[in-house]
Amino acid sequence: MEKVYDPFDTFFEEMYNNNYTYLVKYLFLLVHDFNVAEDLAHDIFFRIYKSRTMDMTAGKIRNYLRVSAKNIAIDHLRKISREEAKNKKIIPEIKKLDEILYLNLENSIIEGEVLTTVHDVLEHYPEKNRKIFISRIFEYKSRKQVSEEEEISSHNVMKIENEILHQLRQKLKDYL
Repeated sequence: MEKVYDPFDTFFEEMYNNNYTYLVKYLFLLVHDFNVAEDLAHDIFFRIYKSRTMDMTAGKIRNYLRVSAKNIAIDHLRKISREEAKNKKIIPEIKKLDEILYLNLENSIIEGEVLTTVHDVLEHYPEKNRKIFISRIFEYKSRKQVSEEEEISSHNVMKIENEILHQLRQKLKDYL
């Protein structure tokens, strides 16, 4: 089947080549993470290509890209903020472990039970899932970093993480 010429494709390719580096640098200034900046830049270009709504004669492409970048960066930062707040609520028992360490014998026993419970919950998952969870929660790696290391989508990383956290909450609810 012969490909039909679409002038938007040519316009888009030129726009992408001329503005990608600029957009990533601008996004990096907003989100302070190069990998995230690259992902967000690709998201912006993907949305433009998918919608095909950009005026090909517009002389203010960079202004449009800058506004899009600002909006997507704000959305990303809000999402990160919500996730951090959620994580503070989800795993208070782990934070509390640091506070109660070696206070007295009773607390040491409870701590041992909590750690054993965490170990038991993690043992029910495949090694790959445990590695993903440990990388995200204890090594503070981003979903993108973990997804690249494990060669799975960041959505699957999130699903694995949420499933294990749900199980931990269920098993540790008596200690909270």
